Amino acid sequence: MGLFDAAKAAVSGNRAYRLHVDANKLANEGKPAEARAKYQEALRLYEESDRLGNAAPNIMQGYALLLLREGQFDKAKALLERMARNKALSKDDWFQLRLQYSVCLWCVGELDKAIETIGRAAEYKMNGSIYSTLGMYWVDKAKQTGDFQAALDFNNQALEYDDEDAATLDSLGQLYEAMAEAEGDGEGAAAYRAQALDFYQRAHKARPRQITTLYYLARMYHRDGDDARARKLLSVKDSLYYTAICPVTKDMMDELAREVG
Repeated sequence: MGLFDAAKAAVSGNRAYRLHVDANKLANEGKPAEARAKYQEALRLYEESDRLGNAAPNIMQGYALLLLREGQFDKAKALLERMARNKALSKDDWFQLRLQYSVCLWCVGELDKAIETIGRAAEYKMNGSIYSTLGMYWVDKAKQTGDFQAALDFNNQALEYDDEDAATLDSLGQLYEAMAEAEGDGEGAAAYRAQALDFYQRAHKARPRQITTLYYLARMYHRDGDDARARKLLSVKDSLYYTAICPVTKDMMDELAREVG
């Protein structure tokens, strides 16, 4: 890579990163159409920067994350694997790389490998991202196997780490709801549902626009016959930015809204 290409790669990468940050702000402000336009321009510039040889970890990690959010999983996986061959990565770079790679594996249905990979990142350090992401994986594992104890143990640890983290609260809501469904009818199921409702409500208070919480909490209200509260939650559905990482899609929200009326 020549000096001109290196300079151009750096400029494109930095512009992409700034657009990415701006798009995140627009998405958080309830402006999905404007956010999407900036995300697409950021993707174009990230790709240009990558093509010109930019290997800056922070820029390439931003590119990989956006590829994941936009559902380009194979491309993200290839990029992350290429980054892993960079001998100059710091320990913090490796931490972020393993965290992102685990998300990529989870997105393509390789849950066990995702858990293993994020476990290697956790050996370096435990932080909020590890707790919330791995907690989500354990909930998915519990839903698949019907064995809830490991998910419950880990998410309770995550709750001790940060009892106001919206992602952890949401994971516990999903876990207790799944436990209630496995229990069937009776007092045990009712107690689990009550706990699920409490965790969803706490998650919604902590992050009012968290898509999974809006969906699952609205669904609980609907099933309990409280459609007024469900409608209030779903009223913001068209102002949300839905990503391929999120297990709740716009179609799922629209279908629930039709059921609620």
